[in-house]
Amino acid sequence: MWKTIFIFISLIALSFNILADAANAPLMDARAKLLSGDFDTAIMMGEDMGTAEGLSLVAESLSAKVMLGYTDEPKDTAKRARKIATKALELDETSHEANVQYALAYGFETQASSPFRAWRKKLPQKTFKAIAAVREKFPEDPRGDALLGAWHLGIVRKAGAKRGEKMFDASEEAGILHYEAALERAPKDMIILGNYMAVLLTIDAGRHLERVQPLLMKLRDCPANNAVEAEVKKRLANFHVHSDNPEELMKLAELLLDGQKTY
Repeated sequence: MWKTIFIFISLIALSFNILADAANAPLMDARAKLLSGDFDTAIMMGEDMGTAEGLSLVAESLSAKVMLGYTDEPKDTAKRARKIATKALELDETSHEANVQYALAYGFETQASSPFRAWRKKLPQKTFKAIAAVREKFPEDPRGDALLGAWHLGIVRKAGAKRGEKMFDASEEAGILHYEAALERAPKDMIILGNYMAVLLTIDAGRHLERVQPLLMKLRDCPANNAVEAEVKKRLANFHVHSDNPEELMKLAELLLDGQKTY
């Protein structure tokens, strides 16, 4: 859900950018809809484009709806996002966003599935493989580390430390390590900060309180750059009110990760 804008100084490069912007006008319009929170219109516009970039944006919009709880069927919505990201990869397997959105959608599908379905469909293993591909192909992208951190901590949250390590070689230590690596390169990324803080609280709010409080302070100071971030920031308001209450923070974190309102 995060884009890096490269600024080219030379006049020749600038002229190419102007041409590229004109060619990508439908994609830019669709992304503007996504960033404004009009997810359904962004989905329709991306599907109409039918390109790898357009379909990646469709998957991103669907995942945003899952994350914010704007769907009554999170598993089916995440599954749809994963299938659309698959189509984008079929069109262009080198697409940066298609790879990221494929991994992200798999993660949301795993999170929204029952433990039995996740085990039967081998969703944790498939998600790990998709994340590994992002990290291998785009090592400069902090989302790769964040996704891997979320994978480790998400499994510990669902399965517990012992079962998570035995069944999937997932650990709390590895999750923290990868999230910290992501934040070292993207210290003000609200989505990474918010998810890291919330999953730590759901695992053990009391034990992780000292680690969480600085994250809360960073989140308070982060500006919301789009509708998705504005909604996340709104949902974090009560976390600040209860910053010294582990039990209340854990309840709020569970609601946040399950896509429910915390206000």
